[in-house]
Amino acid sequence: MEMRSKRIKICIAQINYSSENIQKHVERVKSIIDKHKVYDLIVFPELILHGHPSLEKPEGFLYRKMKVIYSEISSDLYQFVRDSSARVIIGELKRWGERYFNVATYIDKNLTQSYTKTHVHWTENFIPGRELIVFDSPFGKIGITICFDAAFSEVWRVLSLKGAGVIVNISAVPATFPVDYMWRRFVGAAIYNQIFVVYANRPGPYFSGCSAIFDPRGDIVVSSGSKETIIEADIDLNEIQRWRNEEKLYPNRRPLLYREIVNLHRSELVTLKPKTIESKRAIVN
Repeated sequence: MEMRSKRIKICIAQINYSSENIQKHVERVKSIIDKHKVYDLIVFPELILHGHPSLEKPEGFLYRKMKVIYSEISSDLYQFVRDSSARVIIGELKRWGERYFNVATYIDKNLTQSYTKTHVHWTENFIPGRELIVFDSPFGKIGITICFDAAFSEVWRVLSLKGAGVIVNISAVPATFPVDYMWRRFVGAAIYNQIFVVYANRPGPYFSGCSAIFDPRGDIVVSSGSKETIIEADIDLNEIQRWRNEEKLYPNRRPLLYREIVNLHRSELVTLKPKTIESKRAIVN
């Protein structure tokens, strides 16, 4: 029996953050949301709401602004999204005491839920998250990853096994890291897990842009260059099941063969000195 079309419209806002006038920047974000609120999902890049600490001068200035200026920006945007009946994923910075977290937040009329970046790049000073989360949306389950998370194949498989048919990666990948490498990761993630991958990166000149959407076969649905742009795409979620019916990966998985992934990790922890283990716990707790 032919499946009924389950098409959704996705908007990727490949824009940069501007700290010169934060209110003007927030209004720009709201304007994009308002213009595309009829879309099923609007996606913004990593840390686009508050900026990235490493780009603020002097170093640490953004952290100080989080305490004084930025406390209401997130809640104000959340309410705007709800009032607009839009569905948005946006990158932001969250603060808990003196600890800071790199976060992707999904907002719609009924739900606001955040994912904290679990694989923090060695050049960043964020506290890593401890859970891979799948979000419920009106069109199905969504997985979210942030930038460096994309380098770990286990993340994609866990989110897929949790039921995510669409996994979104929001990024701030610098232009010094080859776009080809990022796209190869997404092609692999899409075809190995038979999912749609949505990639939203910041544009140049400092970042590489090249946001894109990949279908369950790993083919590119739509892509951009390195400059600021708004990408709009229409995808059919039934393509996931069509491909899974043709290439039956999931029923033929043999999880017991893969247990060494976990067992090796446990053996690594056993060989660590107690002080090292305690220091790791202090970071993630």
